[in-house]
Amino acid sequence: MEWQLRVLEVIRRASGQGHPGPLPTFSLVHIVRAIYLIAENPGIGRKRLAATLGLGEGVARTLLSRLKSQGLVETKRSGCFLTDSAQTLYKELMTRMSRPHRLNIKDTWPYSYSVWITVKGAAGLVKMGLEQRDAAIRAGASAAITLVYQDGRLLMPNLSDVSGEYPDFAGKIIEEIRPAEGDVIIIAGANDLQDAENGAIAAALATLGHEEV
Repeated sequence: MEWQLRVLEVIRRASGQGHPGPLPTFSLVHIVRAIYLIAENPGIGRKRLAATLGLGEGVARTLLSRLKSQGLVETKRSGCFLTDSAQTLYKELMTRMSRPHRLNIKDTWPYSYSVWITVKGAAGLVKMGLEQRDAAIRAGASAAITLVYQDGRLLMPNLSDVSGEYPDFAGKIIEEIRPAEGDVIIIAGANDLQDAENGAIAAALATLGHEEV
């Protein structure tokens, strides 16, 4: 839990939450997405970063300034890069929370985009998935499903055995995501890809104990 608290505290500080002054127009979710994007696209430009995050350029500039003030990002003529400390933060975050991935389940629900994310070894942190669903919807998703992988089966905690009731769906999810024992799988749906990604990350952060996303 110590690493988890440290990582989330760094992210919270970068978001500006808890500091005096007006609230930022971006959230913890945008901070996490920005870290993922810069880590996987070193040298990414501010315009592309803003467009991918769904933020205006002015807001993206403020976000980058916050990341720079926390020693997480450096900007050069060639673009934005994570610092060494931010690379460590990214690696620690990835040990417990994957980045969002696209998923095609249009035959299961009516949303144009579905995104999955895993929270590794966190099955014991999920009650019925309501906290995750609510966090996802607050972040812009239209719907969210929280599943846990235990004993080779997908379960909706305290609700249903998905592998038993919907074997085709469960088989597809397991084959594509390949979860490990005790993983939490969050699937967020929306008619906008950014909303689906934001929802999945928000639900993952809620699972890790940070509700103010």
